[in-house]
Amino acid sequence: MPTTFHVRALTSTIRVELDDSLSADERDGIRSQWTDLIADNGHVPSLTVRGSIDTSVAVARSPHEKLIRDEKTIRAATPKELADTLTSEVTLGAIDGLRGEAVMLHAAAVALDDGRVVGLVGPSGRGKTTAARALGSAYAYVTDETLAIRPGGDVLVYPKPLSFGQRPDRKVHRAASELGLRAAPRDGLRLGALALLDRRPGIDRPYVESVPVAEALPLLIPETSYLAELENPLSTLAEVILATGGLRRIVYTEAETLPGLVEEILGTVDERKPSLTPLASQSQRGCDCVKGSVTDPHEVVEAADGTGAHSTYRRTDHTDALLVDDGLLVLRPHEVTVLEGVGPVIWLAADGTSERDLVDAAISELSEPPEDIDAAEVVSAALQQLVDARLLTRR
Repeated sequence: MPTTFHVRALTSTIRVELDDSLSADERDGIRSQWTDLIADNGHVPSLTVRGSIDTSVAVARSPHEKLIRDEKTIRAATPKELADTLTSEVTLGAIDGLRGEAVMLHAAAVALDDGRVVGLVGPSGRGKTTAARALGSAYAYVTDETLAIRPGGDVLVYPKPLSFGQRPDRKVHRAASELGLRAAPRDGLRLGALALLDRRPGIDRPYVESVPVAEALPLLIPETSYLAELENPLSTLAEVILATGGLRRIVYTEAETLPGLVEEILGTVDERKPSLTPLASQSQRGCDCVKGSVTDPHEVVEAADGTGAHSTYRRTDHTDALLVDDGLLVLRPHEVTVLEGVGPVIWLAADGTSERDLVDAAISELSEPPEDIDAAEVVSAALQQLVDARLLTRR
């Protein structure tokens, strides 16, 4: 008989069904990993995940087969691999349920008794789970993987099983309560600090340093989920960073030293107040302003004299843009680009604009260059870089 249980993951209820291809002990073992999140709240599940063992996928993990809307069947060669895939699917379902409603960071987090949450950001393998375990006895365990922050700073708990190990067939998943970690309350939590985990060998005295917001945004954006679904994503993320006193970086070697750094993390505040200017998206989705006229961004349309001097430049589709002091961040679906120097001026002025006019704009905004610098050459080189980066099209 299948084992069925409901998991409350962030704001979603997810139904898990484990069939009899697993033994009763194997099903109970996987269920016990979710003991801290098992829910009997009467909510209709937003997703059903059905898991089974199939030894034919011993060499390559089976692809997830989506049968019908809001239902998935996952298969694996061993119970350990199935448990690992299940953890991923439940987390993906939880994240999907909050898309467009919260900033979601790939981060571990713990909560102090006063409700302040310290988030520790880092990609896979950076030590988030080890950090969460080291901190989760002295402080309350919030999550080891997905930190969800609502507008205004409220934090949602997601005390998923902690995952140890790099390979799916060797990963171990254990409930936080089994490890003796303290449970965080579901309500009343607010973000107190965000920090990047920077684990290095040979650090005898770990330390905390501030990261300027212009540097922080490109570092954090790859560690977010569904950022582009938020309204004004760049300025929203920047506001989260600034509301907690700026992003910190923790440089350390051993996770056991982290509990002694929490007060320093909270007390490290960046006093610099950057100038932030959100820019209206120039995405051309739903706009026919250049429809049918944009050519390959590497194509140069020659002028009558063969010089290409009559070429014009226009910004390509993008999700968001934000001026941070003198720099410009441009967000596209899968990456963020930081422009400095003449780059922001050119990009902002490129609206079906000729190269000559872009040179004039650069001189007007940045003042006359030194005598040994040819402004036209500088702009021409910058334009080529922007075209190569697919931030501008040329026609």
